[in-house]
Amino acid sequence: MNRFYKEGYERLTEKERNVLLASLTDRHPGLEFKHFASFERFGMHTDTAVYGLDDSEFVFVPGNTLTLGWHTFAEGFDVDTKQDVEETMEEYEILDSEAWIRSLMSPVRTVSLPPMLVERKLREIGWRRVFSDSSELIDKWKVEIEKFEKSSSKMLIFDKKLRLSRSDAGTIVELYDPVSYEELLHNLRSQGFSLLTEDEWEYLCGGGSRTLWRWGDNFIYNMHLKHFEEAALQGMPYDLELPNQFGICIAFDPYKYEVVDAPYFLKGGDGGSFICGGTGMAIGYLPTATYFRLSYMDDEMEKVYKADIGGSYTFYRKVIKI
Repeated sequence: MNRFYKEGYERLTEKERNVLLASLTDRHPGLEFKHFASFERFGMHTDTAVYGLDDSEFVFVPGNTLTLGWHTFAEGFDVDTKQDVEETMEEYEILDSEAWIRSLMSPVRTVSLPPMLVERKLREIGWRRVFSDSSELIDKWKVEIEKFEKSSSKMLIFDKKLRLSRSDAGTIVELYDPVSYEELLHNLRSQGFSLLTEDEWEYLCGGGSRTLWRWGDNFIYNMHLKHFEEAALQGMPYDLELPNQFGICIAFDPYKYEVVDAPYFLKGGDGGSFICGGTGMAIGYLPTATYFRLSYMDDEMEKVYKADIGGSYTFYRKVIKI
């Protein structure tokens, strides 16, 4: 019985599990145990622990052998989702919605995945904070900073080079340093981390669920970005940003890509292409489906994207394999 894999891990007593979790701090320099935790979402749950490393939190996820990928509906659309999808299909003259959705998903396969310590939240790529009087800022940027501070804008981005935003302490000034996909992978490996593979990402997103989205085949219409500002005003979290059954935040915004180590190297979003293209809400959020693959990039577009993988729409998370 391997205690680090789901079957063996779930057979442990609470005391045995806690001893195992507390021992994982030796898996990476600087890793600190914070507390035991239990996470539950969409009918799935995991008893695990939260760890701190530098400015971030990690959770333990047991290894597993399971089925991933999507071929057909487990439940089928309800009336609202079906109407929403059919309106989009009619507009784009798509006759078979299920076949079209299947073409955008990863194939069904059985995989064995290792136990991991997984960063709970996404990290930006390429942006770094500087002081407003930094010698790195050219005169043009200093003028823009002055304009921004006199304006009512909450954020401005200039040519993927300079980003200005507000905080209680004043203006946040950030510069962008281009980084390639290969550089990102190399830098992580040299620090003892890795990116998720596509299989690992799908496991973390859906936990092995066989439905289109991790919560089911139907879209839940009060779980999207339209309600973000309403929730914020009420001091409540945005539904899709809540930690999932493993304690991580994943696939909550169709505008955001998560970079993974795989041929299909972007997961969890499409940069807003569907929503901005005028689809309904269900299709607009299809990129947050567990098994969605970004399939429209040709070789040239992929080459350009990988040459500079960072920016405002791409993110990543660190992983420590056990």
